[in-house]
Amino acid sequence: MRSRIPKVLHPICGRPMIDWVLAAVEEAGAKDVKVIANPHHADVAAHLDGRVEVVYQRDPKGTAHALGQIPAGELRGRQVLVVNGDSPLLTATSIRRVIDAHVQEKAPATIASVVDPTRDDGRVIRAADGSLERIVERKDATPEMRVGVHEFNVGLYCFDGSKLVEVLGTVGDDNNAGEYYLTDVFLHLKPVTVVTLDDPREAMGVKDRVRLATATEILRRRLLDNLMLGGVTIVDPNSTFIDAGVVIGQDTVIEPFTVLKGSTQIGAECHIGPHVHIEDARLGDRSDCGPFAKLRPGTEIAEDVHIGSFAELVRSKVGRGTRVPHVSYLGDTDLGADANIGAGTITANFDGTKKNRTEIGDGAFVGVDTMLVAPVKVGKGARTGAGSVVTKDVPDGATAVGVPARVVRTKQVSSPDSGSDAS
Repeated sequence: MRSRIPKVLHPICGRPMIDWVLAAVEEAGAKDVKVIANPHHADVAAHLDGRVEVVYQRDPKGTAHALGQIPAGELRGRQVLVVNGDSPLLTATSIRRVIDAHVQEKAPATIASVVDPTRDDGRVIRAADGSLERIVERKDATPEMRVGVHEFNVGLYCFDGSKLVEVLGTVGDDNNAGEYYLTDVFLHLKPVTVVTLDDPREAMGVKDRVRLATATEILRRRLLDNLMLGGVTIVDPNSTFIDAGVVIGQDTVIEPFTVLKGSTQIGAECHIGPHVHIEDARLGDRSDCGPFAKLRPGTEIAEDVHIGSFAELVRSKVGRGTRVPHVSYLGDTDLGADANIGAGTITANFDGTKKNRTEIGDGAFVGVDTMLVAPVKVGKGARTGAGSVVTKDVPDGATAVGVPARVVRTKQVSSPDSGSDAS
């Protein structure tokens, strides 16, 4: 990967590679999951802390040596599932197929394979009767094998743990790589059940950034397909990028060039895009956002809100029915319900030392090109004139204009109980 980041922590659609593998094996029903890791990769252990048991392989001597780091007593008497950590495209359905075949056939071992003439990986060599004879790793394949054998090992295995322990210690390193191959156990475990997967792409291990990009594209499309099947309209899947942790309600429309990241939540019947970037934010039902808008982490948008073009919000809350039509920046803002933010409005939230909050009340009307210098409060039903620079609080019902803004008119704001509109 040519990276300081451990390979299995490289993100794919907002989720580290290894998390895709763990999610698949757990969905397939695996229990007591262990990850065998390099002790130099402290970031991997930290990422997995509290989720699975991490076992260290101090010397990278191959896959059989890695599995041998687990005490034999923890393998005996159990069904042992082994999956490569760099195989994010494996699905729970395929893993479940291998487990079910293993249980049904009661063989010492079960493996998954794919038929793919475009690959060059560990080859499945079959005997004359069609049974598995052996697996030959890529570095050890003969020219004849490279030309004539197109069935490849996936790196997905299920073993009878007791029988695995008996043969694991017999594996040697007499090969071109000088490693202890786990695949050599199949020379001693007979018969072996072979399950051929339908989609050869599931077998792809991510070895470099080219394959990382390929895996990202495949998983991105799976995510989009699941959303569309769940009732979300995605106008152009080829130009839409949605992370695995994003939740979108039914009948929402996602326009082209939309990027939804992190744990973003979008309600039902929303309209998003085009050219919208949303990360770790929430939008309520029937709200719309865009075009050319950005919602940054910590932003919470209520129902029936309009966020227009060239608006950017961060760590802000927007009440129901409010409108932020265009060309505005709201940072660290608490914006009430049924308010209107004029074009060019900015909440100046940073004073050079810390971020400060701005509060804008229900029903407020902020004029175009207003600058709100935080910390500051604009009350319920209050108004600001075009081009105002607000440095002091504006009371409920008041109108403030100028640079700096001064209150020029006050209007009594009705409360839910008063029944009075103004004085």
